[in-house]
Amino acid sequence: MARRDKSDPTLEQIHAYALEVCGDRGLRVAQTVGDGATDEKIEKKTKFKVAEIRAVLNQLHEHGIVEYTREKNLENGWFTYTWRINPDRAMRNFLSAKKQQHQKLMRQMAGEESKLFYSCRRKCMRIAFDDAMESDFRCPECQGKMRFASNDGELKALEQKISALEQILLPTHNGFQSPEA
Repeated sequence: MARRDKSDPTLEQIHAYALEVCGDRGLRVAQTVGDGATDEKIEKKTKFKVAEIRAVLNQLHEHGIVEYTREKNLENGWFTYTWRINPDRAMRNFLSAKKQQHQKLMRQMAGEESKLFYSCRRKCMRIAFDDAMESDFRCPECQGKMRFASNDGELKALEQKISALEQILLPTHNGFQSPEA
């Protein structure tokens, strides 16, 4: 496998995906794995304990970010695992996760657009008109009077998130096809 440039956009997205699913440790391990690394090599570079590294590698493997080859040492019978980034599978899984996020945000947007919301002055909660009516326009938490609450801010934030995801999910993005439903 050819060595990937650190500024490779696909690798950057894979690292972002590792950060998303495994946190900072996952990102550091994924960056260290690259085109091939054993647990011991990752331990030296990251200073994490081997048990932590293996737990992170297993999570990264579950999400399709890394793969491994196993080699048996004939002298002691132990196996050595060499881990490497699997860019094709990682990008497919990354795009699939982004598509699911997009669908969830689209449902959330539809809910925001189809309802009127009310909140109390203390901002204890924001509830839909039907629920506000059932509680006589009183906050269920503080009993304060509820007023109409514009959801323009929520709608704008959702639109921005949806737009950002749509940029990722463009069919020709980085040469990968967006996974179908």
